[in-house]
Amino acid sequence: MVARMRELAAVWVLGLFFVACGGSQPPAEPPEAAPLEATPEPAPKPVEPASVTEEPKEEPKPAAAAVPEPQFTDGMSVADAEKAVPRGAERANIDQETMSKPIQDVEVYEPCKPGTAKVKLKIAVWDGKAVGIDVTTAPKNDKLAACITERIKGLKWQARVKSLNTVEYSF
Repeated sequence: MVARMRELAAVWVLGLFFVACGGSQPPAEPPEAAPLEATPEPAPKPVEPASVTEEPKEEPKPAAAAVPEPQFTDGMSVADAEKAVPRGAERANIDQETMSKPIQDVEVYEPCKPGTAKVKLKIAVWDGKAVGIDVTTAPKNDKLAACITERIKGLKWQARVKSLNTVEYSF
């Protein structure tokens, strides 16, 4: 019985060997290179003399559709500022870290005496200036919100792009 199993194992190993090695094809021979033939270059076309009175005609270039500059008014909210920007205006996204630098300085808000009030800001900036400002205070304090709004109007952003960017900040 053991001899029979050895025979079966040997046949099985040989079968695997033939299956693995069988069916291979000899490597393809490289194609013979065709002899190079000289190809004649096309004859140059005769140049026609240009008339002295003719001026070269330039096709008019289509004028790029000029997008009008948005008109921002004093006291706009962020939503109003977003609506003032015409469709098709170029968009330059400035990262939030850069946008929040001018409003992170606590000295900006000291004259308003925020105390322990929680303040939430959302500001729309165009060309380095705040054009839309939303201030929310908790507890609600209109005088504090108005003071903070005035302080933010006086800030300048280093990133001066003619594109609307918004930034949110809380303290």
